[in-house]
Amino acid sequence: MKWIFILMGLAAVACSGGAKDSVSLSARLGASGGETLPAAGGGVQAASGIELTRVRASVRRLRLEREDRTAEVEISKGPLLLDVNGPALGGALLQLVTANVPPGTYDKLKLDIHAVETAPAAAFDDLVRRGVSVLVEGTVDGQPFRFATRLEAELEHEGRFELGGAAANITLSIDASQWFKSADGSRLNPVDAEARDAIVANIRASFSAFEDDDEDGFDDRGHHDGGDDDGEHDGGDGGSDDGSGHH
Repeated sequence: MKWIFILMGLAAVACSGGAKDSVSLSARLGASGGETLPAAGGGVQAASGIELTRVRASVRRLRLEREDRTAEVEISKGPLLLDVNGPALGGALLQLVTANVPPGTYDKLKLDIHAVETAPAAAFDDLVRRGVSVLVEGTVDGQPFRFATRLEAELEHEGRFELGGAAANITLSIDASQWFKSADGSRLNPVDAEARDAIVANIRASFSAFEDDDEDGFDDRGHHDGGDDDGEHDGGDGGSDDGSGHH
C-alpha cells in the first residue's frame, strides 16, 4: 500500500529559559518503509492509469492536545499550503512552519482542512479562485485532469507524542493510493461525476498520524497506527474542475 507522508519534523531545540521547544514542520511525498509512489511520466502513479503531478491542500489550525487534557497547544493557525509537485513527488522534504511548543506528552493531533477565501500569498491563488481546499492534478489514461473539492473537515488523530529534550517527529500520513479506488477495488475515474463523492470521501478518510522519530514511515511503538478521526466534520463539497469541462 502506498502512502503520502506529511513528515512533521519536530526538531526539539530548547529555547531560552527551557520553557518551550522550537518545532519545525516539514512535508514529504513518500510511502511506507521510506518508499515513494511508483514513478510514472512526469509524476507518480496513484492507481491504474492515474498519475499525480501535483497535490495542493489548505491546512488550518494545527494543534496538539496534552495527554492530561490540561491544555491544547496551537502549532499554527494557518492557512498553510501543502504543495507537493515536481521534485517533491520523489520524496523531497518541504518545510511548512516553525513554532514553539511547550515540552511534554501529547496524545492528539488536530488539524482542519478548509477552503481559503482570501489568498495570503500568491501560491494560494488557484485554490481561492476555485473556492476549494484541495486541488489534485495529473493525468488519467494520458489525458490531463484537475480534481478540486471544497472539502471542509476537522480531523483528530490519537497517538502518543513526546516532545522536548530530544529530536522528535510526527508523521501525518495521507494514503493517496486509495483515493481513486472503490470499496471493491475498482478504479474511480476523477473525471466521472458519478465517482466524485466516493473520491472526496476517500480523501477525507486518508489521514492518519503517529510518532515517527526515525522517519521510517512506521509507528515508533511497533505497530501501524491508522489514526482515529473521532472529531471529523465534513462541510461539503464545492464542485470540481477536471480540466475538460466536467464539473
